[in-house]
Amino acid sequence: MLIAAGVSRWTMLHLGASVVALFIAEALFVSGYADPMEGLRAPETLIAVHLLTLGWLSLLMLGALYQFVPVITNSQLFSQRLPIIGFVAIVTGLTGMIAGFAALSGSETLPLICLPIGGALVLAGLGIGTSNVAATLWRARPLPMQALFVAAGLGFLVLTGLIGVCFALALALPEPPAMLTSLVRNGLSAHVAGGLFGWFTLTAMGVSYRLLSMFMLAPEEARWTTYAALFLTPGGLLVLMGAILFLGGNSQSIAVAAGALLAAFGIAFYLADIVHLYRVRKRRHLELNSVAAAVALGFLAFSIVATFVAAMSGALERFAGTLGYLFVFGWLSGLGLSQLYKIVPFMTWLEVFGRRLGKGPVPRVQDLVEEPRARRWFALYFSSVPIGALAIAFTSAPLFHAASLAQLAATALIGFELWHSRHPDPNAAPKPLAPGAALPFARPSSPKQTPSTPTHGA
Repeated sequence: MLIAAGVSRWTMLHLGASVVALFIAEALFVSGYADPMEGLRAPETLIAVHLLTLGWLSLLMLGALYQFVPVITNSQLFSQRLPIIGFVAIVTGLTGMIAGFAALSGSETLPLICLPIGGALVLAGLGIGTSNVAATLWRARPLPMQALFVAAGLGFLVLTGLIGVCFALALALPEPPAMLTSLVRNGLSAHVAGGLFGWFTLTAMGVSYRLLSMFMLAPEEARWTTYAALFLTPGGLLVLMGAILFLGGNSQSIAVAAGALLAAFGIAFYLADIVHLYRVRKRRHLELNSVAAAVALGFLAFSIVATFVAAMSGALERFAGTLGYLFVFGWLSGLGLSQLYKIVPFMTWLEVFGRRLGKGPVPRVQDLVEEPRARRWFALYFSSVPIGALAIAFTSAPLFHAASLAQLAATALIGFELWHSRHPDPNAAPKPLAPGAALPFARPSSPKQTPSTPTHGA
């Protein structure tokens, strides 16, 4: 199916730029310029936060969607030209936003007006990407279950972007309207929830349903838990965000708690589905991308449980930075890096070796990577995340610096592995399988197929 859908010409550009943004954000933490222990509203911290959310995660999600929405819907992307226009707008706008935040931090050489202009450009770029993916989904109706999660995620992207532009206007205008001032004071939680849980998590849920089943050769049929996850997660988030923006007093607290509980149950049903996929998979030997994804899913489960424990004990505000760090770096970034480790070599395999199928031996997708070496880098990355979270919780600057340095090194080494898999020898032949290793492809169904022909995205 992936071969039939073709390779998106702009996906690799988005993925490469996203990894660069992640590296820069982590470098800001290592240098001490951005410090999450100073609070989320500090302009220096906001630079790193938006590099992570817009530069890393949003570009990563859009790049992945340009490739995998056609796979999920068994169709063609609506436009192959719009992605580059949206990419330029997002990158240019993010640069402007960084300049605006730098102006907020006291830089006299940069104008504050860069912030709303940059925000508007980012919103336009995200709107272009959203429209392209949405048009692809619209033409492919009726949508499969995975695509419905993506559609819901796109809706929350629009909501989150609109709130963000309102923030930028309120900070840039000398005398902002009272409505904007109130939004800045009360709407940050809605902005964060819409981005982290709506846009990023719902989209990651939809894509992971497809990717994990495809790469592990697991059945893809929707279960009742899948429908529960689809309705409860976005429904709960809408209740939560609406309560934050439009309610007050006790009614707000009750509605926020109800919305959060509904969304948490939805994510729990999603996790139950993913555990089921791991249990019923046909590929018994788990590749590194699936192992790393399981660790990231563990961070998601822990983050949700820890958030409710903190809320029930009245310590949610105190540990908000810690929980956000676990969620962004453990769950979202961990899942993103794990799937990049499979997506990049797989798309490279299609581009470099796809035309040689049936004409002679070709290397397997796994021949393009060095899993034993890369396992160490993923272990270093995932080990650094809880250490960094503990450092934020106990406001230990030296410990956070050490954890950030380890995380930066791990990201750089994983990036090297991605670069290595992206530049294979075009004349390479299959490597011999290790003794006792399982062949990572399905059994050929006809004499014309060879063991080197991957099925189901292997």
